[in-house]
Amino acid sequence: MKQMKRYMVRHKMLSMALALLLAVAMMPVSAFGADIGSSDIVILFSGDVHGQADENLGYAGLAAYKNEKMIATPYVALVDAGDAVGGTALASVSKGRYMVDAMNMAGYTAAVPGVHEFDYGVDHFLNNLAKEAKYSYISCNFINKQTGSPVFSPYRLATYGSKKVAFIGISDPQTMTKAASSFKTMGDVNGYSFCDGNGGKDLYEKVQQTIDMVKNAGVDYVIAIGHLAVSPAGPYTPASVIKNTSGITAFINGNSHVASVGEKVTDKDGNTVLVTCAGSGLKTIGQLVISSNDTVTASLISSYNLRDISTKDGIEKLKTSYGAALSSAFATTSSRLEAVDSSGIRLVDKKETNLGDLCADAYRAAAGADIGLVESKEIRTSLAVGDISYTDVEKVLPAGSSISVIRISGADLMDALEMSARLYPNENGGFFQVSGLTYDIQETIIPSVSVDGLGNFNSINGEYRVTNIMVGGKELDIFGEYTVAGTEALLAGKTGYTMFKNGDIVKSAVTTDNKALMNYIATELDGAVGSLYTKSQGRIDSIKVARQSEIDREVEKLVEQKLSDYEKQVEQLQKELNEKEQILKMKTTTVTASSTQGKTGGKRYIQVKWKASQTVSGMKYQVYKSTKKSSGYSKVVSTSKLSYKNTSGLKKGKTYYYKIRGYKSIGGKTYYTGWSNVVSRKVK
Repeated sequence: MKQMKRYMVRHKMLSMALALLLAVAMMPVSAFGADIGSSDIVILFSGDVHGQADENLGYAGLAAYKNEKMIATPYVALVDAGDAVGGTALASVSKGRYMVDAMNMAGYTAAVPGVHEFDYGVDHFLNNLAKEAKYSYISCNFINKQTGSPVFSPYRLATYGSKKVAFIGISDPQTMTKAASSFKTMGDVNGYSFCDGNGGKDLYEKVQQTIDMVKNAGVDYVIAIGHLAVSPAGPYTPASVIKNTSGITAFINGNSHVASVGEKVTDKDGNTVLVTCAGSGLKTIGQLVISSNDTVTASLISSYNLRDISTKDGIEKLKTSYGAALSSAFATTSSRLEAVDSSGIRLVDKKETNLGDLCADAYRAAAGADIGLVESKEIRTSLAVGDISYTDVEKVLPAGSSISVIRISGADLMDALEMSARLYPNENGGFFQVSGLTYDIQETIIPSVSVDGLGNFNSINGEYRVTNIMVGGKELDIFGEYTVAGTEALLAGKTGYTMFKNGDIVKSAVTTDNKALMNYIATELDGAVGSLYTKSQGRIDSIKVARQSEIDREVEKLVEQKLSDYEKQVEQLQKELNEKEQILKMKTTTVTASSTQGKTGGKRYIQVKWKASQTVSGMKYQVYKSTKKSSGYSKVVSTSKLSYKNTSGLKKGKTYYYKIRGYKSIGGKTYYTGWSNVVSRKVK
């Protein structure tokens, strides 16, 4: 029996060794990581996975790559920069558990709460997902306002050989705005804060406190893991945090959805900090290496063929476990919602459809924007009459693209609509399905949109086909501004609509396209797509007869009125500026007085003279007189002259005191200079 047991143990060990040798033999030489030293610290990272646990490289690929690095060095960590748990049908139907379970299998060390970690409610995230995670959620600026303490640990410490590393979590300070509904409690009182006050100072202070805390604990390296803003300017970017703090070794960021490596930012003390991002959807794996000589380097792995079997099998079991609920109905529709017709011809690429209206409404509602724009190519298939499941919605919008909001001018919006209408009524994957606006397309006007060789908008060189544009029931103001919700790719100008690059980002990564549609149907429509969407709502109409001359007259009239209004505004501003300049002059003018005494025609007099330190057009003067130096003054004259001769009321041997001030009426109000010096004369 003992011999049998020993045989079985030896057989098992031999099998494991052979399996390892086989795996190593199959590894590409370039992927083995020969550049990693045995004492190097390797930090692998992901971000903005958005529920895509089994897509692209997937968690199984990430786990396999992690195992490979551990052959070169035992000092390997795996961290996430936020927005992992929401974004796909599986993530939604499981309320994030699918993703947390998958991240547990992949072997994460720490993760930062992004905006979408709160998609299923703050209570669910804190009381379920965070507790079920085998890794640590960390955030130094996610604060419970009642206690004043961080909700999660601000950092996680790890020891690698003789070196200590601190991972500091930094959540998006605008999470409360982007995920407002998740944080509402009874009485609509928010019990949490993300340190978004004082133009970034509150955030910088909290980050610096955390850095100082871990430095006092003896760490050698501070790795910030943030889910911060994507715009190049503003107080809540990695660069802003680095420039206003000191002590960060490297910064791993999420939220941008764009993989980047090697950006260098100088901190408060003049030290260089490396900033890197893994992109989104596990298309790439981020790798940060701290070598034994303290050199920090970053790289991205976008092609990797190995998969960790246990992680892959585990995710397949999760998909099976949660998959049953995907086909279960969460809503119904009483009408066919069209993207294609019965013969498979795409309708949504060449005209407004009821499904296009529904998707655009969902984008606009989710983002709280004036306008929702959906490029027709985003909508892949129709929805049949009857039950709607999560899987059905994911088939309609399979990309899982993030929805953001920008603010653009009415002129740029008009150009965008013209770009969309340039091929009408022919098929165009960039044709807009819209929400929050209506307009007409004049088919008889020849398109004049100029695009480059890649299909990017350049200019409009003739008449506009789009007309009668109404936003929120009001005529489009080409000089006004509007908020627009759409995919990040559209709003960044990556799909040809380059005019959107002129806009300012208002909200970033509010939700994903399919999740916006799921939530809109479930919440706004109470799970029933009814008569409102029986057919398209007439937001885009076709005009066969050109009315461009009439449109031109209307536009010219509008422009003339706007210019007239602006001229009046400029005149008013100039008037206000002149008045403020005169008021400032009055307040800063000094009056200096002198006096003389004499006698003319047998009559005594005291003459007071004065001068002003600067010339103020239209200023007059008031002369006050008293027989006491410090009190009892009364006005004796108002004059535009610079002198006053007092000839009456003078008594021999009596001393008289005088003081002067300037005054002027400006904008219906009287303003005064300060009093002059007091001058006096004793009558002889």
